[in-house]
Amino acid sequence: MSDILITDYSSVFFDYANLKRPILFFTYDIKKYQGQLRGFYIDMETELPGPLLMNNDDIMNAIENIDEVTEKYKERYNEFYERFCSWDDGRSSEKVVDAVFEK
Repeated sequence: MSDILITDYSSVFFDYANLKRPILFFTYDIKKYQGQLRGFYIDMETELPGPLLMNNDDIMNAIENIDEVTEKYKERYNEFYERFCSWDDGRSSEKVVDAVFEK
C-alpha cells in the first residue's frame, strides 16, 4: 500500500496514476537524461502529474506539504488521468471475454 509515489523516469507513474494519489518525480539528472541518454515521450515540465524535484530537500518538503502539492498539480493530474487512464475501468478481462465469445 502506498500513499505517494516517488519515481524518476520509470513508466510506473502511468499505472500509479489510476489510484489518483500524489506522484513526485525525483529528476536530479533531467538535463543529462533528456539531452544525452534517452529523451522523453511527453513534456516532463508541462505534462507530468506532479513536481520535478532535484534533491532530497525538495522531496522532503514535498512530502511534508503533500496537500499543497496535490492541490497545485490537481488540474494537470486530472488532464493526465483523462488522457492516459480514463479507459481503465477495472473490467478489461471481462471486455476481452465478451469480445472473443461474442454471440
